Amino acid sequence: MNFVLTSLLSAGLPALFAGVLWFLGGRFHRAHLWLSAVAVGGGMMLAYYLALGKPAFPTTDAQEWVFWYALGLIPLGWLMGIAAPYRWIAGWGLVLALPWLFVWLFVPLMRSEYWSLTVGMTWILVFGVGLAAMALGVASAEARLTGWQMAFLLALVGGVSAGMMFYGAKSSSFAQLAGALGLVVGIAVPVGWGMRSFRVGQGAVAMLVVLYGILWAIGFAYGQLQAPYLAVFALCMLAIALGARGASGWRFVVPLLLILLIGGGAVGMSYQTYMSASTGYE
Repeated sequence: MNFVLTSLLSAGLPALFAGVLWFLGGRFHRAHLWLSAVAVGGGMMLAYYLALGKPAFPTTDAQEWVFWYALGLIPLGWLMGIAAPYRWIAGWGLVLALPWLFVWLFVPLMRSEYWSLTVGMTWILVFGVGLAAMALGVASAEARLTGWQMAFLLALVGGVSAGMMFYGAKSSSFAQLAGALGLVVGIAVPVGWGMRSFRVGQGAVAMLVVLYGILWAIGFAYGQLQAPYLAVFALCMLAIALGARGASGWRFVVPLLLILLIGGGAVGMSYQTYMSASTGYE
């Protein structure tokens, strides 16, 4: 019961925090750019603190980077929301900065010779450049969906991520963080229902994609998540980015069905693997 209560608090309080900011951003449009980025970054930081405690700095564990990256991504969210003619600055900044985030994450694996330098550099580029492309693609699709639709799809990705972290990566802490991040954006769904002009915002969308991707990367590098499952996350992001470019009546339905099919299938497969093996959790 204590674990259940702790989990509810660690997910519910960040969602409540974000919900207030989503609501205020919907009411005061000039402040939305600033508030939406804080809702995502601050919500993730609060979820981490409630679930895992205060992180060390300098970090002593890879998962502690999640807290600090959530803080560091807030200015990126602000930059992604600037006027369209200057948004290329944020785009190039994302492409150039993200590989460095994974350098700090993966260097311990190369120093310990768990990964060779070649393998480590390959994964740094795959995650860094690939995640930047996904974040930009999904963020650009944000204008083609209503606010609640984008929030719902990204919350659904949070549910898939939580399932994969729990059953695939064998980490209850990563699952808590992924689920909490899903609730942080999921709380924006009822806000969008009540305010038709509500938008998640391109900056907040890009932050969410990056934070999800970081959790999947840590689950792969430090947990037990198998490499083929990484394609599930990429396909879910691709479904949103490309699905939203279709006919207006299908822009929400197609990504929804693909995420349910691909993500739900992957969670189901990892659950079956978990049930057939007795492995512990981190």
